[in-house]
Amino acid sequence: MVELTVPAGSLQSALNAFSEGGDGVYLGLKRFSARTGATNLSIEELAKLRTVALKENKKIHLTINTLVTDEELFEVVATLKEVERIGVDGIIVQDLGIARIIRDAFPSLPLHGSTQLAVHTVEGVRRLQKWGFERIVLARELTLDEIDDIRKACPDVELKVFIHGALCYAFSGLCMASHYLADRSANRGACAQVCRTWWSVEEDPSFGSPLGEGPRNAPFFSMSDLRGIETIDRLKKMGIDSLKIEGRMKSPAYAHYSAQAYRKALDGQPVDLDPLSITFARTQGTGWLSGYGRRGADFSLRHTPSLSSGNTASHMGIEAGTILDHVDHEILVALKRPVADRDGVMYLAEDRLGLFEPVRFAVRGVGLAEAGARIWIPLPNGVASPAIGSELRLVSGHDLNVPLISEEISPYQKPIDLTVILEDSKLTIRSRAGSAEAHVALQKAHRNQDLEHNLATIFSQSDRALFTLGSLNMVNKSSLKDEEIFLPLSTLKKIRRAFYQSLDRRFERYVGQPIDFGDVEKKEWQPLPKRSLLVDGDRVPYLDPTHLRKRIDKGKPLEELLFPDGAQLYFPLAPITFREDRFFEDLGWIIDRAEKEESLRRIRFGLNNVAHIRFFEERQLPVFCDIYLYLANSHSARLIGETDLNLIGGYHWLERFEGDTALWPFEPTFVDPSFQAPLFISRSCFRYDSLGLGCEGCPRSGSWYVNQHDKKARVIVRECITTLLDAERL
Repeated sequence: MVELTVPAGSLQSALNAFSEGGDGVYLGLKRFSARTGATNLSIEELAKLRTVALKENKKIHLTINTLVTDEELFEVVATLKEVERIGVDGIIVQDLGIARIIRDAFPSLPLHGSTQLAVHTVEGVRRLQKWGFERIVLARELTLDEIDDIRKACPDVELKVFIHGALCYAFSGLCMASHYLADRSANRGACAQVCRTWWSVEEDPSFGSPLGEGPRNAPFFSMSDLRGIETIDRLKKMGIDSLKIEGRMKSPAYAHYSAQAYRKALDGQPVDLDPLSITFARTQGTGWLSGYGRRGADFSLRHTPSLSSGNTASHMGIEAGTILDHVDHEILVALKRPVADRDGVMYLAEDRLGLFEPVRFAVRGVGLAEAGARIWIPLPNGVASPAIGSELRLVSGHDLNVPLISEEISPYQKPIDLTVILEDSKLTIRSRAGSAEAHVALQKAHRNQDLEHNLATIFSQSDRALFTLGSLNMVNKSSLKDEEIFLPLSTLKKIRRAFYQSLDRRFERYVGQPIDFGDVEKKEWQPLPKRSLLVDGDRVPYLDPTHLRKRIDKGKPLEELLFPDGAQLYFPLAPITFREDRFFEDLGWIIDRAEKEESLRRIRFGLNNVAHIRFFEERQLPVFCDIYLYLANSHSARLIGETDLNLIGGYHWLERFEGDTALWPFEPTFVDPSFQAPLFISRSCFRYDSLGLGCEGCPRSGSWYVNQHDKKARVIVRECITTLLDAERL
């Protein structure tokens, strides 16, 4: 059975997802969630949802998927202690330090790899599996064939694939646009969605790449939404374990209708996607799964529609009709579907800069108009006029509001097994969660008692305590027989109340206590060069082995292609590759050539993806942790340090220029403030998807400039991979 996982930005969304057929939900708490803009859940709401999930056989996947500092690890550990008591079916993480803590200190919490880890190859999956991950959420940029290859190569780990919702322009986890341009870190859950904003494009005079006939102003980096319902059968056949719908920032209605639609699709029932699309949808397609137009990174000519969302990044709903005329404050519309009062509609209006902005308003004065009718719809005052012939789109439905589901739910209480020991003047309660004694004189009953049943009944009534009764074992050490023992009900209730209160206090103290992870021995790692020095002529801060090999074959000396610093040469590896076998084959070829030329001993290799680790464990060449491995805290550094790599250094997480590293196993090199990583690294081809130019005659490379207010950036395409760099730093 394939699990259907639905986003839950709130308790209400989670309850709607469960009610409409979602097998599980993924959600965040108030801290350490990659969607800080969502409502997110409190611990008590998580405990309520756990009650429902256990009753209905549903699953909860908790996201603790931001990068955290050492100063925040105490709070992370405290949160994990509370989550461990409640229980969840998986913790989705990006931070390798949090992964290490969960693996070592909270083994009952299944470890899931976030898409923020940019795992998109077989070696990436295998590395996470070696570290104890039970499930990996694959990068969204993979085709069905590439997913199938990973599934076949990694049959004994769970794989989750996005099936519906928003697509990011950049690889998740590698996007720095929000951090650099809006001072909001996507790796901290505060993405400003720079990709959804407007840019103007112009030629790069030094490169001469074409602009085509398309618009010069558009949201060039806004991707169409994924609607992968037609790919479900193939994903089921290849053995994918879970299908994931994106959208924790969206409403309970979105959770409701997305769960409903994809539940029916998985069950082979007819599906009406209109309610879901009306609730929220940009331009839609099958994304990388089957809409890319290539089986993989084969560079075949693409003829499929653009992956861009087109001239708007807005919610577009579904087409309702065509605007035939505009008179005064009314539009004449030929309807393609029914429209009624209180429906929300929109059209796009072009401004003087050529930008298309949505005009949204509620329908009034038409009653219920059927498909095929021509009706006049009043416009609000002061709105921009529509173009005759443009679409009117339905973006909310008067009848699509979902009823509130009651949140009056008893929070989950963890069952604990109790042993009750009876002595003539004492009652002792023992459990793994804590023990207690009560001095009480046993009385002889007037008639036979079933005391064990009475004790179980009383201790199962734990009010709003954090714990409740699992099983009860009575041990009678008194002078009375079991059936002769009488304890007043009021006395038992008093003992019960005091006992559970003591357990709650004990647990609160436990939550507030730090975990001792042992001492760490400092290793003498070498300081690394300023990261701003390790860039090529275009300021791209990594090198692709396949691209390098081609240049070497054309006569370029290897040493001139690497980044020098003193006597050493630095080779930071590209963080993404869709031809992993070719990547490592070409890397091996370069290493062999460097060895023959006696320059290999001078080269230091930079690791930028977890997929790079095994290759260098086997070869024992000197390596450093580069900027995209995100050493954000001491535990992420410890995890890397526990590998069999020949490590000589590492850069600290590039979004921090200082910090206390006393607990680290080595002294990291902080990235210098003059360095700036690419804003975007994307599989989307800017030439094809943004500018609308075809593949015919394309050299698979290009360069353009884009502008936004006072910001200017350079777009570079190499081998159909797009990189966006801040032009002000060039």
